[in-house]
Amino acid sequence: MKNAAAVLVSRLSLGKNEKIEKAEGTGVVGTLARVYEKARSALEYRADHLVRRAAIERILKRHLVFEKNPQSLAENLLLELRWAKYVTKTELNHVSVDQLTQVLSKYVSSLNMEVPLDFIVGVASAEIEEMLNLNVDWREFTNFGFAAVKQKIKLANVSNLDLMIYVAVDRVYSQSDEQQVSYHIVRLLNPNWKYEDLLEAWKLLAAIRTQKSLNRIVAFVRTQCAPLLLIRDLYFSNPANFSKNIENSEIFTKMSAGVLEIQLRQTGVRVKTAVIRSVIYIFLTKMLFGFLVEVPLDIAINNHVARLPLTINLIFPPLLMWVSSLQIGLPNKNDQKKLIAKAWEVLENVDNLADDDDILIPERDSKLGILKAIFTLLYFGLFIAIFWAIFWILGKIGFSIASKFIFVFFLSIVAFFAYRIKQTSNIYSFKEKKFGGTNLWDMILLPILVLGSKFSQGLVRLNFLAFIFDFILEAPFKLILHFLDNWIQFLAIKKEEVEG
Repeated sequence: MKNAAAVLVSRLSLGKNEKIEKAEGTGVVGTLARVYEKARSALEYRADHLVRRAAIERILKRHLVFEKNPQSLAENLLLELRWAKYVTKTELNHVSVDQLTQVLSKYVSSLNMEVPLDFIVGVASAEIEEMLNLNVDWREFTNFGFAAVKQKIKLANVSNLDLMIYVAVDRVYSQSDEQQVSYHIVRLLNPNWKYEDLLEAWKLLAAIRTQKSLNRIVAFVRTQCAPLLLIRDLYFSNPANFSKNIENSEIFTKMSAGVLEIQLRQTGVRVKTAVIRSVIYIFLTKMLFGFLVEVPLDIAINNHVARLPLTINLIFPPLLMWVSSLQIGLPNKNDQKKLIAKAWEVLENVDNLADDDDILIPERDSKLGILKAIFTLLYFGLFIAIFWAIFWILGKIGFSIASKFIFVFFLSIVAFFAYRIKQTSNIYSFKEKKFGGTNLWDMILLPILVLGSKFSQGLVRLNFLAFIFDFILEAPFKLILHFLDNWIQFLAIKKEEVEG
């Protein structure tokens, strides 16, 4: 076993961690809280493992409006997490109110300074999530993935390169969100961090987001993840026997094949779920746009409603999302065998991956010279030509200018959603080819995806339904739950008095 793989095994618990049972019910109050959380979570596209962290962040933000006392924050947070069955009895025993109060005290003392509130609360939620999470092995695979991928990235004169590689691995391989990545950077700077470390992490992350190399590194890491994912899945399928399962290629191949089959089946379910949620989300959003924006604009501009464009705008986006989903597939048997072979190769040569053919090297900007300027102009020309063609076709059908923009908006959103879902289906895809490459369809689709990405980011910030839930419904609803919880406890005491 090579050095990096041996270090990984030595740091893993190998199944010795405490078993985690299901969360216990909390009566009427808990049922109401869980129904609310299910509805609230449905408004956002978050992976299941990120839902609790997001809930912690939301609860903290709401309470911080009225309360800055760390102990009260800790007590209310644990109470609401217990209501919604976000924590198990084991996890509650693992993290006390005093421990949580101590952690929150550091964050509360950092408020109203240079670091923004959203960053502080986000990092706090990530730390609390990790305190509650009894799975301590996950982070060890992040370090293993970083050690493996770092060797294959050969970029010169790039500031904060190691930081960008770590962020990319944490995002893609470990599936951390921005808040968790931020906390991990704070922890890397200083496990016993102070405000100065929080400030430095915020500045570092702000700096690397402006570097174009980050997107290239993230894209490259995505191509390297499949073998690393399989190794991690093999461990979590049977932690106690992991060392035995990686003793030789025969055992590894046999065990990995079974694990991969299960993971692909689960991936297929996740893809189907994502498609259904996307179709419903797009349909409801499109209906809202249609009747609140498109119809009034048509009446204001044209004094009537154009029925054909309106019908197309209502039906086309969810239909396109469904049709796009039919093109999404999982790796075939031959690709699965290649992936298993590559995963074993990674384990065997984890300290010598720099010798692989698929490495990330600097762009050829210095060699392109004036060609880069020409290619940039051609790209913008392609961008304009594609959307001009779409607008021209829509005009022939009878779309108004407002209907055209709404059509392009949803076309871009659907294309981006479909692209993200396809990425999910490709997480176990491994191709033996060098990084890079494109085709004509990719060139045509790229401008639409770029626009869809920008629109999607805007939708996250302007999620009106989430705004209504968070700032209009949640605060009074949780006050009612607090009242009900106290009332039930009062009745229980009275019942005990009668029985006594």
